[in-house]
Amino acid sequence: MVNYNQERKMVMLKYFKVKNYKGFKDEIFLDFSKHRDYSFHQSFIKNGIVNKGIIYGKNGSGKSNFGLAIFDIVCHLTDKFKNNDNVSYQNGYNLTGFVNFEYVFAFGKDEITYKYSKLSPFSIISEELLINNQLVINYNFEDMNVINNLNEARTLKLSSPLRIEQSYVRFVYDHCNFNENHPLCLMMDFVNRMLWFRSVNNNQFVGYKENPEQLTELIDKTPNGVKGLEKFLSCVDKNLDFKLSIEKNLYNQKILMINYNDGNRLPFINVVSTGTLSLWLFYYWSLEFEKISFLYIDEFDAYYHYETSEYILNFINNLDGFQSFVTTHNTSLLNNDIVRPDCCFIISENKEIKALPECTEKEIREAHNLERMYRNGGFTL
Repeated sequence: MVNYNQERKMVMLKYFKVKNYKGFKDEIFLDFSKHRDYSFHQSFIKNGIVNKGIIYGKNGSGKSNFGLAIFDIVCHLTDKFKNNDNVSYQNGYNLTGFVNFEYVFAFGKDEITYKYSKLSPFSIISEELLINNQLVINYNFEDMNVINNLNEARTLKLSSPLRIEQSYVRFVYDHCNFNENHPLCLMMDFVNRMLWFRSVNNNQFVGYKENPEQLTELIDKTPNGVKGLEKFLSCVDKNLDFKLSIEKNLYNQKILMINYNDGNRLPFINVVSTGTLSLWLFYYWSLEFEKISFLYIDEFDAYYHYETSEYILNFINNLDGFQSFVTTHNTSLLNNDIVRPDCCFIISENKEIKALPECTEKEIREAHNLERMYRNGGFTL
């Protein structure tokens, strides 16, 4: 029998590893529990795990793919919106080999480890689940070998072999009556509430929602409506002082309009800058932040002024209840007033990812200028 603490705890991603995924020929991993004992920005570490992080790397280093790799778990464990990119799933050096994933989720003093191998986003070869290092599920789709040591699933039988796109772990979860504080339930709840999105090329996202919806539709359904968006934009930048409304076009679709003092109205999307459209997208998703478990924003400030970048990053970092990671090229954010060194990660062309203190022999202190050190080559992997 597996022992675990039955009090409900905040679940966090403690460790992630992937091999042979897209640009990652070899293993790349991140241990979120490795951190230093800095006295500032203590909320960036929660339960001994990095809670708020920022990832740097040159173009092509793998920042986007690393985030997508973390969110691969959404494809087969949930019905949430997925990344359906079957092209170049495996690394180019091993196009017929398995892609291997490993996750460790921590909840209080307990852990659940989930490992699996795939040939494509929807072709699962094997799965393995451990609770506090005790094997509870092992399933191999090639020989249909099953190990199931969960008490709640002791009478569960497969009436027919699972299809290769079906997860055995999800099958067990769907067909057994688990206590809501069971580790498998906690992990599934966490995965169902993960959200990846990027602020470029429209509303690209993975996880959390089952289907895309119009930004205007969601904002119109919120209690604050367009007034909330007006307030948010003016807080980010006082020059963004718009009077907004929602109207229907000839196709009966709701569209966001800017209202001018002379009575004229124009579609918001046709008038504002790319950066303001990006802020609109961020606001849309921020309405859901209190419900999510893990947030990964790719190129979060691609179209932002540096002051806007600082505002948005502080906005995220001041929120509790979820882990968050953003990717950026903006080195002005490497500032101890905004971040802490052990929560800043560099991903290299060699496909390694490490926190800043691991990339230098110097002891980094609060007074150090992180941006200058970074630009002068002070951090090497």
